[in-house]
Amino acid sequence: MKQHLCKRALALLTTVFVLGAAGCSNKTPPSAGSTSLDSASQAESGANEAVTFTIAVGLNPLSKDEDFNNKEAFKLAEKDTNVHINWMPIAAADASDKVNIMITSDLPDAFIGLIDSDQIASNMDSFADLAKDGVLEANAPHVVADYKTGLSNGLDIVTWPDGSIRSLMTGRQTSYENDGEGIMFMNKTWLDNVGMSVPTTTEEFYNVLKAFKEKDANGNGNADDEIPFEPSQSDWCSKIMNFANPWGIAGTDSSDESAYKMVKDNKVVSTVDTEDFRKFLEYSNKLVSEGLMDQEMFSQTSEQYHSKINEGVVGCYYTWSPYADMSESEAANWVEVPIIEAKDGSGYMKTGSQDKFAANRSGFCITSACTNVPRLLQWWDYLSSSTDIKYTCRFGLKGEAWDEQEGTIIEKIPSNLTDDYTIENYKYTQGMVDMGPFITKYENAKVQKDISFTSWYRIDCVEQLHNYCVPVDQQLPLRYVDPDKVSERTFIETELFAYIGTFIANSVLNGVNDTTWNTHLEQLKAVQYYDWLQWYQDYLDSKF
Repeated sequence: MKQHLCKRALALLTTVFVLGAAGCSNKTPPSAGSTSLDSASQAESGANEAVTFTIAVGLNPLSKDEDFNNKEAFKLAEKDTNVHINWMPIAAADASDKVNIMITSDLPDAFIGLIDSDQIASNMDSFADLAKDGVLEANAPHVVADYKTGLSNGLDIVTWPDGSIRSLMTGRQTSYENDGEGIMFMNKTWLDNVGMSVPTTTEEFYNVLKAFKEKDANGNGNADDEIPFEPSQSDWCSKIMNFANPWGIAGTDSSDESAYKMVKDNKVVSTVDTEDFRKFLEYSNKLVSEGLMDQEMFSQTSEQYHSKINEGVVGCYYTWSPYADMSESEAANWVEVPIIEAKDGSGYMKTGSQDKFAANRSGFCITSACTNVPRLLQWWDYLSSSTDIKYTCRFGLKGEAWDEQEGTIIEKIPSNLTDDYTIENYKYTQGMVDMGPFITKYENAKVQKDISFTSWYRIDCVEQLHNYCVPVDQQLPLRYVDPDKVSERTFIETELFAYIGTFIANSVLNGVNDTTWNTHLEQLKAVQYYDWLQWYQDYLDSKF
């Protein structure tokens, strides 16, 4: 992910020139003492005059300093734009109640990291319309250019059905390590003990689990305490529908519900009425009936699940990374299982999304109480005007937690860390992390193995299976929907999701036959499964 830097400046009020290579949104930092505005725009908005805004901002508990004006990015922004911010830090524990009160009675000029799309939808008039009279394009050219050059749907991603824009994005466009969702890992010591290799097919997977069960794989002298395979509905990335991947059924995220539909050739297609789905259920039941997969997967708590993993009785499970679950020495005994393909299936697909969108679409919201929207937009545009200033806003001073090396942003470890001032304390104290300006995928930082091994390891694991994650052209586009239309869908989902979840559990634990399968197909009609699919088809076709 190389980052090539080249100048991008505003020559005329409504014209943006972007110079770059390979379609990247590439920028150099603004010169000292300058802003992104031309003289005409400055005069119109009073840009030469000092102005103060009040911004309510989320306060991360890892931050050691509540004064946001001590952050390097905001020092630079005030110096170069003549905009001062009175910050109102709000702790996460207090945010919900305080923000709801502020929206209805005492609005600040803006919010950062505190508003979600539901709050905007319910209080639309409390937020400034940035699409009105071209105010966004005129005063935030760098922001607009990032959206238009970095995203396939440009400004549509923040545009409401009525044509208004009520928020701007914060954080990274993509986070590669998140693309792969939960990943299957297998105990390498167990594999060595039974003399087998990492499986690549469902047949091989069955044989490995069988050996784990029968050959005292953990070597403790008790051949009856092994749990060969341990999914769990209580854990975010270990849910049962991950195991439908060998038959070509995969969601764009780790929720089971995400896999109840897929997009193929611009059509939203069913999954839970297919032969592939039935084969997945039958295979899963075979594992349960032979004691190869834990039958408590649907009932155990998260604590019980993780306790089993750490007791050394589990041979295979899904996780973000073993390094997140156990000590480094124990985690080193686990190996990734990137692909398990069913020969009787439609081809392996992995739960997860290529180029999964990671930014917060409602991260920066200017409210209707702001009396000088252009100036506040200009301040935000300054913070968005170069990769350097974006990362200064994200992590603090260049050369400490981040730097540039041969045209690529790299993460570093600052020299002044202590047990009481960790790297995470540093990032949230000196920077905004994911509450800073939008960072395009071309500007993502590279994680170095010798600097952050666990992060590097996760990324390396994702690379092994990334090509099997749901590709972009098989993902639904991201845009806002009228709340009434959303309510239509969620009304269906309550009964639908409960039914499908129960059917899966019963089928995995007790088996499925022609009678139960045919009853299931009829029940899908009764719980409006096909109406639910049609809602998504209409969404995909932009009918609302």
